[in-house]
Amino acid sequence: MKIRFPRMQKIVFPGRRERAESACPVRPVPGLLRVPRGIALALIAALVAVASLVSFAESYRGLYLWAHRHGLSGLWAAIWPLQVDVFIAVGELALFVALADRWAPRSRTAAWAVTVTGLAVSVAGNVGHVTGHSLAVRATAAVPPVAAAAALAIGLGVLKRVVERHHQGVADQGHDAVSSPVPDSAETAALASLRATIAAGNPWSQNQLSDRFGLTRAQATKVRQQALAGTNGQHLPDAGDPPPDN
Repeated sequence: MKIRFPRMQKIVFPGRRERAESACPVRPVPGLLRVPRGIALALIAALVAVASLVSFAESYRGLYLWAHRHGLSGLWAAIWPLQVDVFIAVGELALFVALADRWAPRSRTAAWAVTVTGLAVSVAGNVGHVTGHSLAVRATAAVPPVAAAAALAIGLGVLKRVVERHHQGVADQGHDAVSSPVPDSAETAALASLRATIAAGNPWSQNQLSDRFGLTRAQATKVRQQALAGTNGQHLPDAGDPPPDN
C-alpha cells in the first residue's frame, strides 16, 4: 500500500504581487507641476554634469601626480590616469544599459566588476600620491573618484527612471488608443455593411446586425437610424415586419 502525501503548494501571500506592481505607479504630472519638474530635471542634469567633470578632473590630477612620482613623465604620465578613471565611467554606463535593457543579474557581474575595480584603483592612486599620513588629508584625496562615481550613478539613475516613465506613458496612450475605438469600429463596419445590403435590396435586420457584428440592441438601433438617415426616410424592414407584397 502506497501512502501518498499531499503535494506542497507554493504559499502566495495575498496582495504581494499587487503591491509590487503598484509600488511605483505612473501617474500623470499635474499641469501646475510640469514646468517646475522640467526645471528640476534640467538643474539635476547640469549639477551632475558639473560634479562629474570636477570630480574626474580632481581625480585625474591625483593620478597624474601618482604616475609622475612613480617613474612616468611627459605624455606617459599625462595619459596614465585615463586608463583608470575611464573604467569607472564605462562600468557605470554598462550598468545603466543593463538596467534599461533588464539584463539578468548574472550578466551584470562584469559591469559591476569593472566599476568596482576602477573605483578601487582610482581611490588607491589618489590616496597614494599624498605624502602626509594625516587621515583627513587621505580622506580628502579619496573624495574625487568616489564623488565622480556617485554623481554618474545618480545621473544615470534619474535618466533611467525618466525614460521608463516616458515609455510607460506612451504605452498607456497606445493601449487606450487601441482599446477605446473598438465599439466605434464595429458600429462603422456594421453601418457600411448595412448600407451595402440596402443598396442590394436586402438590408440586415437589427438581430442580424447584433449577431454578425457583436453589437448591443442599442448600438444596432443606432446603426439602423444612421442608415435610415441616408435613405430619405425609406423604411428598413426588420425581422418582425411582414413580408412585402409582390
